[in-house]
Amino acid sequence: MSHDKIKAAARRRMAETGEPYATARREVIKEHKAARGRQDPVPGPRRFALSYDTPRVDTLLGIGPGSSGVELDAEEIRVRMGWGFRLDIPRSSVRSAARSQARLRGTRGVHGRAGRFVVNGSADGLVELAIEPPCVLERRPSTLFRREKVSSLTLSLADPDGFLAAVVQP
Repeated sequence: MSHDKIKAAARRRMAETGEPYATARREVIKEHKAARGRQDPVPGPRRFALSYDTPRVDTLLGIGPGSSGVELDAEEIRVRMGWGFRLDIPRSSVRSAARSQARLRGTRGVHGRAGRFVVNGSADGLVELAIEPPCVLERRPSTLFRREKVSSLTLSLADPDGFLAAVVQP
């Protein structure tokens, strides 16, 4: 099923059920696979925590470990940080995933420019994803209500090696 057909079916389901887009999309994909007699190769989504230097301060700001992380399933990678950043990446769009050698000097949170975004709570456990075709962030206060394309994403993860191993698996 192509991305456009999935998107259209998810929007129809949203209109019928009132579900959020991400939930509707996951259900549409599950229904499509069930109709074809296939089961998901991955039993459920795997969650990976973002690494944090100072979780107490970040929690007070609403972007701490409890409201942030990465979910990985057979079809999609969902990145969340606090109430403001949400990015859903089709696994088929991930061209490469590797440890990052980026030097982040004291930055925390979500930063982006020219398609390159950083989502981090610390400078440890950095992983970089190359995304082609680029994904688009929703219009939200965190993007100043602009649609931003994301072609590269650097994440700080508590278990970067486990995440890389999971991304490489089909």
